[in-house]
This record gives sequence, structure tokens and C-alpha cells, in this order.
Amino acid sequence: MQKLALISAVAAAIVVPMALSSTSAQGARLVWGDRDFEIIRWSYGDCKIWFDDNGPPYGVGWIVLADRLPTWDAAWARLRWLQARGKCAPS
Repeated sequence: MQKLALISAVAAAIVVPMALSSTSAQGARLVWGDRDFEIIRWSYGDCKIWFDDNGPPYGVGWIVLADRLPTWDAAWARLRWLQARGKCAPS
């Protein structure tokens, strides 16, 4: 039982930092607070446009599918594109 706890702790120590340092689809590191738009997918499959003026969403269970979208129109187009390909639940 102690081995299982130790293995779980080590796995969490590796996986959690990787999840916190999420990267965008382009492979560049995200920069929060840069006043652009991102597409955020929540754990239940719904995607929303996130205006990044003050940082990431609170909580867990979300990932960034697209970032560095300069305008609302560009973000809307990307959201529709992702929905058409089944990456996001349709609205």
C-alpha cells in the first residue's frame, strides 16, 4: 500500500506541473494577460471565447484549444471551426 501511495505521489509530481504549463496548439507557451482571445474547452465539452485581459479561468477542468486570436471575429471563426470538427460541443 505504501508503494502505491509513493508511486501516486511521484506521478502527481510529474503530471500536475505539466498540466499547469499548458501550451497552445502552435506549440508556444501561453502568455496570460496579453489582451487577446483564447478558445477554452471546459471538462464537459463546451467551448467559450475567453478574453485574456487578466489571466486564465479559475478552477480546473479546462484546456486552451486556440490562443493568440487578435479579435472577437477571429475567435468566433475559430470556435465555429473547432465545433465543425467535433473538438467542441455545438452551441
